[in-house]
Amino acid sequence: MILATTSALILGAIAAAQSPAPVSREAFAAFEASLSETTDLPPLEESPEPDGRYQPIVIEVVMPDTRTLPVLVMLPPDYDPQARWPLMLAMHGGPTDSPRSSFRGAVRMLEVWHEAAADAGWIIASPAMTHVIARAPRTEQSLPYEILRADQMESIVAALSARYAIDDDRVVSTGISLGSNFSIAYAAARPDRFAAIVPVSTEGESRERLLRNLLHVPTFVLEGALDPNIRAIQGPRTMAAICRRFGYDIVYRELEDRAHEGFQEHYPAVLEWLSTRPRNAYPPEVLRVPHQGIVPLAKRVHWIESDTRRGLVRAQVRDRSRIEIETRWTRSLRVFLSDHLVSLDAPIEIAVNGERVFHDSVPRSIELAKSMVRDAGDSGRVYANAVRIDVPVSSAAYESSRRFSESLAPREPAGTLSFWETYATRSLEARLPSLGIEGAVAKPAPGTDLTALHIDAVAEGSPFAQAGLREGDVLLEVDGEPFFGDSSVEELRAWLVRELDHIPREIPMRVRRGGTELTLRANLALAPF
Repeated sequence: MILATTSALILGAIAAAQSPAPVSREAFAAFEASLSETTDLPPLEESPEPDGRYQPIVIEVVMPDTRTLPVLVMLPPDYDPQARWPLMLAMHGGPTDSPRSSFRGAVRMLEVWHEAAADAGWIIASPAMTHVIARAPRTEQSLPYEILRADQMESIVAALSARYAIDDDRVVSTGISLGSNFSIAYAAARPDRFAAIVPVSTEGESRERLLRNLLHVPTFVLEGALDPNIRAIQGPRTMAAICRRFGYDIVYRELEDRAHEGFQEHYPAVLEWLSTRPRNAYPPEVLRVPHQGIVPLAKRVHWIESDTRRGLVRAQVRDRSRIEIETRWTRSLRVFLSDHLVSLDAPIEIAVNGERVFHDSVPRSIELAKSMVRDAGDSGRVYANAVRIDVPVSSAAYESSRRFSESLAPREPAGTLSFWETYATRSLEARLPSLGIEGAVAKPAPGTDLTALHIDAVAEGSPFAQAGLREGDVLLEVDGEPFFGDSSVEELRAWLVRELDHIPREIPMRVRRGGTELTLRANLALAPF
């Protein structure tokens, strides 16, 4: 039975009902196994050199914004497409002064990694971040440049997976300097994609909320105590201390005689460490903690998806038949289910904020699983079905959610924002100086966080004015995102800055005008550099 305390939807139920018989555990396991077979890979056009090694391969990857990015690849000498191979995504420093310098940076990443990678049997891929270049000389307040976005990183991994036999459970991100900071940012934004990360010569990260998302991302930091290119050695030290306090898997190796480079001799040991840390594809505990980092956190983390960008979620599997979820700043959740997590041969119980909201059998659906693998571009995580549940709105559930969020409050204030993110954020903000609206968020009713933004003014000619927004309107949602008790126009602008790019995007807005609700659509984009 589906409990009446909340609405729930088994997403694959219709597809399963149309099948001639339920899909058994054995049949679904056979389907999962078939995904690991290497098929439809293009033939290799490169020839090995006399020493048995391949010369660097350059492939052009099309980004979501239609630009192309060169990615340099080095295959291990015994590469065979009939096996699956670990991938090291290695990012150079920067921002560079030209696309040519970016290309040289990618070449350098292959040079320092390829010997250890060839011996250990790893594919090394280094994107030449030709758009991550300084647009003006650096001053104390300004260094405009573009970052490599998470969706661009995902396009790179997808393009490599389409060409080479990559093990989805052994994809590791590394980088030096700016590349190392990208590595941390991506892992905190897509913590279910990487088996581990290896930041080298990093400025580190001291925001506890951001680092909370590295629960299942082992981290190996290499740092030089004499590094003059970071704000302070305290940055990476603090990051290591925070992760240790959380009980996370982190190695922090600080070399007293090193500056910003020169760690190549340690890479064999790093790869040996990584060999024992494949991705935990189905962790029994999932934590999604929204943060203010420049790379936004995905709504879905492992097998939990929040309906809001701000959703705070912890989900835990108990006894393979019960899932307990704590959440705040969400209205609904999707729970992706697999026999690797629970037993789908028995009813599944789900409790949210202390209240049981679901208790029912969930059928396996191969068709739904195929679509989810296709959408995620990741054959290493296969879910048999998913359940959508509404979050309870009782006063007891609200108090439970409030206690949960308070338990994750940072114990210490974050340190000064690192050079790379300070400059990159200022560049983004300059490209979207104002939304052209003013308003105040109403005080939410007792026992809830959900509220709305009352519009006090709309600038003539602004995208919101062109969409039809008026003074006196009540803005309920922007791009599906609701407002909460401590929201503001500045917070709305902050997440739009991180989500938009230079290609105009239509943003729907749900508005209440008088007694009527209507949907308006604004075209928003970041100004070009």
